[in-house]
Amino acid sequence: MSKQRNASELYKKYTKARRSVSPEGSLTSTGYLRTVNVISVLRVLYKEGSCSRAELSKLTGISLPTITRILSELLKKNFVVLVGHEESSGGRRPELFRLNSNQLFIVGIYLRSSEAILSVTNLEGKVIAKRSFVPLSLVPDDLIDEIVKELWLLVKGSRIDKEQIVGIGLAVAGVVDNKSGRIIHSNNLSWNNVALGKLLEERTGAAVVIENDANSAALAELWFGCAKDVSSLVYLKTDTGVGAGLISERRLISGPFGMAGEIGNLPVLEGTVDDYLHLPLVFRRFEELTGERIADEKEFYQLIKEKHPVALKLYNEAITVLAWIVILAESFFGMQMVVIGGFWGVADPQFVQDVVEKCRPFFQKNKWKTPPAIVGSELGKESDLRGAVGLVIHQWFEYPV
Repeated sequence: MSKQRNASELYKKYTKARRSVSPEGSLTSTGYLRTVNVISVLRVLYKEGSCSRAELSKLTGISLPTITRILSELLKKNFVVLVGHEESSGGRRPELFRLNSNQLFIVGIYLRSSEAILSVTNLEGKVIAKRSFVPLSLVPDDLIDEIVKELWLLVKGSRIDKEQIVGIGLAVAGVVDNKSGRIIHSNNLSWNNVALGKLLEERTGAAVVIENDANSAALAELWFGCAKDVSSLVYLKTDTGVGAGLISERRLISGPFGMAGEIGNLPVLEGTVDDYLHLPLVFRRFEELTGERIADEKEFYQLIKEKHPVALKLYNEAITVLAWIVILAESFFGMQMVVIGGFWGVADPQFVQDVVEKCRPFFQKNKWKTPPAIVGSELGKESDLRGAVGLVIHQWFEYPV
């Protein structure tokens, strides 16, 4: 509950030490949303959609007079709205209340070495405001300074009150201990054992939830994207290195040390999974084979469409490796869906269809009753950021995943 007690405090007053920001950025919260009873009421309304006072009292275990007082205050703040009356066989019909998703907000952050993207969204995941910056330094304390500064500018520009902020969700490339908010290792950031969650909480006073980017992207597709109607899936992330996010029975599988889904270094063909799917390494192999450089993924895509022999060779190898991962994941976990993210999942629907065709003989030969649906990411490059937002929804409202 320690994080939940801080859930409405986006910022505490910044100190006048080296890491201070302008006086305008010094924000403190009334802490109203932190109270246990209020959190209980908001959670029930989030899960149930709408409830009467009596239903809220029953579901929360809070007395009816207290429920009435809480609802009165929430109505004044516009966090809750009256939506009508319950059907009744006689007498006065009970009033129904619903959470106002457009009055409570979440800050989502996607962090990688080349860019940090921040957004403010409502509880339904609708983006209210967004900004990004290129980190000047990857030294943890310095980078957190930048994040806090940009965070304040984002919130100020959104014209929302500090009291309306539920918390901060952060998706980052690397191995993450989501319980302690610690980054165990990140090749992308060149970090080892950095207590990012604690440091960010100290600087902002907010509840901070951290998860690796593959897991965040998997949760984003589950909550907001193509996997809303399934209970188990594998998300294959292929942009900031290769990783997998695993969801079973609508719950994230991260393993006791946060290592589940770290598949980039698995040996395959004549190298590793990363060698065949991570585009910078694919481009390097192209240069080694041709002596020519590929500028970006658009150029690579065009070379594939033009059937350049080396580009086509690298493409076919990537399809083979993706199919191998799909078959392996399905054999171990029996997932309903495999979502391919990054370039291989969103550049062209034909790429995904080629993976499907590559897998088909295996499933037919082994008489697979229900092969998984293999699809490209619906959220694309937004999946990490949307996943960061979803982390807070899950943490604060105990979203039923």
